[in-house]
Amino acid sequence: MTIVKYLKLPFLFDVERLQSDVRALQETAWQLHYQKLHYQGNWTALPLRSQGGDARNIIVSPDSTRPYHDTVFLSATPYFREVLSHFQCPQRAVRLMKLASGAIIKQHTDADLHFEQGEARLHIPIATHPGVEFWVDRERLPLAEGECWYINFNLPHSVRNNSPVDRIHLVVDVTVNDWIREVFRSPAIEVRKEIPQPLVTYDERTKREMILRFRAMNTPTANGMADEFEAQLAGGSGNAV
Repeated sequence: MTIVKYLKLPFLFDVERLQSDVRALQETAWQLHYQKLHYQGNWTALPLRSQGGDARNIIVSPDSTRPYHDTVFLSATPYFREVLSHFQCPQRAVRLMKLASGAIIKQHTDADLHFEQGEARLHIPIATHPGVEFWVDRERLPLAEGECWYINFNLPHSVRNNSPVDRIHLVVDVTVNDWIREVFRSPAIEVRKEIPQPLVTYDERTKREMILRFRAMNTPTANGMADEFEAQLAGGSGNAV
């Protein structure tokens, strides 16, 4: 079995209009990313969609009981609203993410954040530069302005902004549904890479913790994984997934 490492979706957005909407928010105070151990320099964000529509909340929470809503920043940016209308799937957090010139996002993984697990994070570069190095599992990806990329962030990844400009991406977290499955199978996709799915084993304690986390996510795929782990615990076998 394979998993998708990355692919470039068959969408191309208007760079000038993307950048114009960013300029409309230039007087807004961007918030430092909350994962402070993951970066050096300035890594900041603005929430376009957040839990409860809170314009101060840039946190992506596993709590599925609080729905995501548009913030005032999305109301002020018509092209961002047009871009989001392309994605006919449930949208969770949507943020503008800015990595300042000279800043680094250290290598890390975002557990269970990948298509096969029922969630996908899409990146649309708005402002970037050849000096920005975006690495995923030891491979550098050439993300260009206006493109739309899916990347498996369950894999080790890092970013180094060795350029003189601030790198800005529109980052869209979505729940996988039939529409996005069809998009991922589209023959129009020209850049795609799949890798073997690693065999992972979990002890009983880890399985119970993952069951709780999957139930909190409350997506069909997550609940299916929770059911599988519960069956394994009940049967006392099947430690590999």
